[in-house]
Amino acid sequence: MARNYTVTVNGKPYDVVVEEKGLAAALQIPAAPLPPAPAPVAAQAPAPAPAPAPAPTSAPAAQQPAPVAVSADAVPVSSPMPGKIWKLPVKEGDRVDDGQLVLILEAMKMENELYAPKAGTVVKVNCKEGDSVNTGDVLLLIA
Repeated sequence: MARNYTVTVNGKPYDVVVEEKGLAAALQIPAAPLPPAPAPVAAQAPAPAPAPAPAPTSAPAAQQPAPVAVSADAVPVSSPMPGKIWKLPVKEGDRVDDGQLVLILEAMKMENELYAPKAGTVVKVNCKEGDSVNTGDVLLLIA
């Protein structure tokens, strides 16, 4: 569910839309009503397009690793907030139980424990200890 908010930065109001996921969606925080939108600004003539840059010489393409086949029932463990991977006690191929600790994320000098959402096997690990991650990044997959 998405909610609309008005955020004021340096005295200037901005309308933002926040989509709730995970625990935040369960909290059901009430939204404040938004003030009416300001009148649109008259359009200006577009600036002339810059001259095209010369085509770069082709360099050898970097070898991309082949994608790993993951079953359709694989469940992602995603980062609930930006932070740094502090501990990663599991590796690909490890068997995990439902609710088992699979990762510790450090955010704002706090350790946030992430647990396996189901019993299964860790089929993919997309991070390592010390990596910085963003909200929503898929850290590992369990099938």
